[in-house]
Amino acid sequence: MKTADVFVNIPVKSIARAYTYRVPDSLAQIEAGWRVFVPFGGRKVEGFVVETHEGAKEPEGINLKDIIAAVDEEGWFSPQMIRVARWLANFYLCSLAEIMRLFMPGKSGLHISVLYEADESQAQHILMNMPACRAIFYYLLQEGPQKKSALAKALPEWQDGLADMLDKMQKYHIVHKEYEAQKRDAAQYERFVVLTAEVTPELLQQFHRKKAQAHLLKLLQERPQQSMAELKEQQVTPATVKNLAETGLIELRRRRVLRDSYRGAKAKKQQIELTDDQQQVVHAVMPAIEAAKYQGFLLKGVTGSGKTQVYIELAEKVRAAGRRVIVLVPEIALTGQVVMAFKAYFPDDLVVVHSRLSLAERNDAILRVRRAEAGIIIGARSALFTPAEDIGLIILDEEQDMSYKQDESPRYHARVVAEKIAKVNDAVLLLGSATPSLESYYRAKTGEFTLLNMPRRIGDMPLPVVHCVDMRQELHMGNRHIISRALQELIERTIAHRQQVIIMLNRRGFSTFVMCRSCGEVIRCRYCGLPLVYHKNGQLKCHHCDVQELVPDICPKCGSRYIKYFGSGTEKLEQELRELVPSARVIRMDRDTTTSKFAHQEILESFRRGEYDILLGTQMVAKGHDIPNVTAVGVISADSSLNMPDFRAAERCFMLITQTAGRAGRHEQRGEVVIQTYNPTHYAVACGIRQDYEGFFQKELALRKELFYPPFSRLVKLLYQDEDETKARDRATALVKAFELHFAGQRGHQIIGPAPAVIACFRGIYRFVVLIKTMDLDAVHDFLKEEKLHLRADVAIDIDPITMF
Repeated sequence: MKTADVFVNIPVKSIARAYTYRVPDSLAQIEAGWRVFVPFGGRKVEGFVVETHEGAKEPEGINLKDIIAAVDEEGWFSPQMIRVARWLANFYLCSLAEIMRLFMPGKSGLHISVLYEADESQAQHILMNMPACRAIFYYLLQEGPQKKSALAKALPEWQDGLADMLDKMQKYHIVHKEYEAQKRDAAQYERFVVLTAEVTPELLQQFHRKKAQAHLLKLLQERPQQSMAELKEQQVTPATVKNLAETGLIELRRRRVLRDSYRGAKAKKQQIELTDDQQQVVHAVMPAIEAAKYQGFLLKGVTGSGKTQVYIELAEKVRAAGRRVIVLVPEIALTGQVVMAFKAYFPDDLVVVHSRLSLAERNDAILRVRRAEAGIIIGARSALFTPAEDIGLIILDEEQDMSYKQDESPRYHARVVAEKIAKVNDAVLLLGSATPSLESYYRAKTGEFTLLNMPRRIGDMPLPVVHCVDMRQELHMGNRHIISRALQELIERTIAHRQQVIIMLNRRGFSTFVMCRSCGEVIRCRYCGLPLVYHKNGQLKCHHCDVQELVPDICPKCGSRYIKYFGSGTEKLEQELRELVPSARVIRMDRDTTTSKFAHQEILESFRRGEYDILLGTQMVAKGHDIPNVTAVGVISADSSLNMPDFRAAERCFMLITQTAGRAGRHEQRGEVVIQTYNPTHYAVACGIRQDYEGFFQKELALRKELFYPPFSRLVKLLYQDEDETKARDRATALVKAFELHFAGQRGHQIIGPAPAVIACFRGIYRFVVLIKTMDLDAVHDFLKEEKLHLRADVAIDIDPITMF
């Protein structure tokens, strides 16, 4: 007997284990990696085979259930994918099924419907005296198994109590459930016509009275295979095709069409001579590619240094060796630009994968990869889970970006996943950024990654001139606008020269802290110094120390009454821009204006074509965009992220200033940047203005070491949730005590909390955070497993969290 260990595709912690099923002879081809349809409890569900056993004996006293069917005609998960999934499940303390779901578009290969079927032998049951029961029963007998929605539509008079009545009828075996599984991969086909005979003048003469058929023959003489859609454009009707097919001269066939929203994108390949810096980077990476062995690289290249061209050069080498390439970008907004750059070199060899594409498009992209029709996969973090074999290179562009971290379970970081996939596939991992994360740069400095530098812009273009505006002085001089006078002058001057401007509003942290507009004082916790967070009930709370205070009427530092909740949205800023610079054509790019599939790309392209003078947006305008006519950049509230209760606040601020400034003056003219801040002397702001990464790194590293934060420790965040506030707090407190007892006397472990989450009560659920700092993550893993926290529904575990509270 052959058995299979199957993880069912149900994301519930309490069933996070494999179940054993018998493999029937008709499905003997099933091995590890196959997706299957199995009975589970009272229903039928999708499952993933992780292991099979030949010659197994049925466990004593247990009647194994059979696998019902295979979802695919071949295995979906390769051995490498299963190996990666097992490691990730163990690392992120979640079920293997939760991780394996990530490798499928839509997280499932099946759409499973519940149908109700009547049992004819129950026609005399006593419940038949109830009109609703009788109506449902005889409708099902007449029409066959039906979905609940179909019953509600057919029997509207019984719609209100339908669910209860079906439950009752099922309880007394009058009806029973059937499960219908359909593949979610809805393939699309097209019909096409194939010429099967030679078209000669004599043949055409035979059709001289049938001009429509003769016209079709002439078209096929020029091109023997044409789709029905193409023929329709040339005035050929289906009737003409049918009539000619009956003569045997042509055949009507069907073929699958793979959907690709980027198919029409055309890019012209330009002859580019690599700079010395680019050549050195390519030469440094090539030995690892040729050896087909894992090696991690960190490419630190200033904005405009040509990192994308380096990616393309290395991808060419990997594809020439027959291996696959994955290119990740942090924002969907950047996908279009990277796709166009790669299309110039690989017009038919790439697929694009991200969440804005339809499920059908993502499935078709995967099919192209599995058929070996495409070898380069480009997309946001989900592209990492494309089931590709023989991966030779993984690139993370803008590797420092927080968007690479998933904020729902499983809470993976794309950098961690990419590193593991690269190791399992003996591939090269290349992280690229102008402002690498402190953790990655520290790993490069200590030898875990090979550090590569590109310190000069292409053409030796200088970095932009950066001006700092102290917004406190603006207020003292009577300017109550969001936009400073210096920025207004820069905008007017730039537009007068027919050049373009990007304005970035740093919205992170907005309306959550209280600040004095006269002196810039932020109301902070008297115990830990972190900014107090404003809550809707009018109180200020410290999520680190669990203390609360009232909002002051006057500034405790200077006595000013200009104290307010700091904030302004992009819409308000857009309105102010139109008032201050009426001649400017403004286009806004934020979450509200980018809801459709290609909204990011359309906005950027229209801006690139010069249809607008100013591109205004949130952080999505700060990264990666290369628009030749942009010579000026403004950053509004560059330092607002400093007021977040987060040890990475300074790093976020520095990176945002540096990245946004890098959008200006990348081509013929030197750029000019205005940074608006209330903290011009803060080291993150000062280093950002000077574009001084090394200076910032050394300062921030010293602070991190003193406070035992990454890269000197690893973090684990535990979020306790319950409808009862006391229960949530008490369970979190119990864990803290257990941790302190378990690690008593051991160095390298700290635990903080419990403290209320930033959103302390979400939809009636109270939330408390416990934060663990450790130098031995494996030991903390073991402790959490011993406490069975990974199986509890009331605790969310976040390894290497991005947000602290």
